[in-house]
Amino acid sequence: MPKSRVTIVGLGCIGGSIGLGLKKAKLDLEIVGHDKDAGAASRALKRGAVDKTDWNLIGACDGAGLIVLALPLEGIQGTLAALKPHLEPGVIVTDTATTKLPVLEWAKDLPRNVHFVGGHPVLKPERTLTGRGIDAADAALFQGATYCLTPAVTAEPGAIETVANLAHTLGAKPYFVDAAEHDGLAAGVEHLPALLATALAAATMRSQGWRELGNVASLDFNSATALMPQDGQTARAQFLAQRADLARWIDRLTEQLQELRGMVERGDGDALQGLIEDLVQKRAQWLSGRLRESDMPPVDYQAAQLNAARFLLGGLADRAPKRK
Repeated sequence: MPKSRVTIVGLGCIGGSIGLGLKKAKLDLEIVGHDKDAGAASRALKRGAVDKTDWNLIGACDGAGLIVLALPLEGIQGTLAALKPHLEPGVIVTDTATTKLPVLEWAKDLPRNVHFVGGHPVLKPERTLTGRGIDAADAALFQGATYCLTPAVTAEPGAIETVANLAHTLGAKPYFVDAAEHDGLAAGVEHLPALLATALAAATMRSQGWRELGNVASLDFNSATALMPQDGQTARAQFLAQRADLARWIDRLTEQLQELRGMVERGDGDALQGLIEDLVQKRAQWLSGRLRESDMPPVDYQAAQLNAARFLLGGLADRAPKRK
């Protein structure tokens, strides 16, 4: 009997790490990869993240029980539209984008018998990446991560369980959250930092004194601007998709900047010191993991414990590729 098939579309750091994580779990699966970048696909195959690759998107997804769209936001809508006429009944589709509302809206166009479960793996703050793209992929990337799940209302329980089990297999903690709530939270802690880095870079690099500023800019400036998006098209799609939430966070940030400006202007050292000490304590609590554990609802990990058989029964067993 042919193995059940998982297809990963997008073989960058996230997609490659999912493939490596599944391979490390030694499940009875065939993992197929697809990437528009032939070089990335070749490196993913060489690194063992996938069993084989297919340059054709439709061919790569043919016979798959689970399709993972490890793509930036701007690539998901077109990919779903291209796949729509070719998806077979019962197939499960998930994504890894950091914004969920638009993705769920696009997924409404999928056939009713296709199950979409939105996903967003949130890596632990102490995780560091070496390299970029597939070269940074790591089987242990998701260990201890919070894996946000936002299922479509039409997704069947078995499909939802399969994606939750995928997260658990990768070492992550499944966390079900409303899509709107997720996006409001992600805007503040994921997309606002990128916007802030962009604002800092614009304020300095576009100033008349940038040549002199650049001469004294060092590691701190490099770190502060490192989160600035590296691709204009990706940034445009992400920032505009989050425009309502980001606008609210920008208002909140503006208020905080005005408060800080007042402290500096007045020379209010006590207020500055108290603020910094409070924030240092809160940041240490967050980095220790105590904040995440206390705020997240309890998860029955014993019930969610994954083995190969359960993974297949969660929706993939009936989706083995058909013989032609």
